[in-house]
Amino acid sequence: MDFDICKVSQSSPSKTNNLENCYKLLKSDPRTTNVDARGLAEVSVDLASKKANKIHSLINSFVNKSHDSRLKNIYKSCSSNYNDAIHDLKAIKNYLKSGAFKNILVQVKDASEEIKQCKKVFGGATSDGAHIKKRNQEVEFLISIVEVTSSNLSKN
Repeated sequence: MDFDICKVSQSSPSKTNNLENCYKLLKSDPRTTNVDARGLAEVSVDLASKKANKIHSLINSFVNKSHDSRLKNIYKSCSSNYNDAIHDLKAIKNYLKSGAFKNILVQVKDASEEIKQCKKVFGGATSDGAHIKKRNQEVEFLISIVEVTSSNLSKN
């Protein structure tokens, strides 16, 4: 598979902005060896979904452990954001299966916005918050790859 999708381009602002990590990530997954553009999009959605689910579980564990009502509300808000982002990623997976590529980018933008909202809520004020903020950046990066792989499909 050609990983030119990772390249930053002035003509395509949706290209992912971390070329080296994009290449590493996609090449490290054995599923990308002999896939077409649709398969690459499916792999990128799967990677983003797995990471989002792990972080969602982590945040929920903080909800259950916290005795500070302010922090608990922050965790609950972020958990809700992740729940919505995970729902968006599932919708993207379904659109890929059905070939409804034109519908994907709205869901990608929605998922990205949910993660950004979680990042804003935390601000890194606590050690848990700093940890989640870093994880949010990882999910944002994965969603940027989903955006690029999906936008290539919707052009066809």
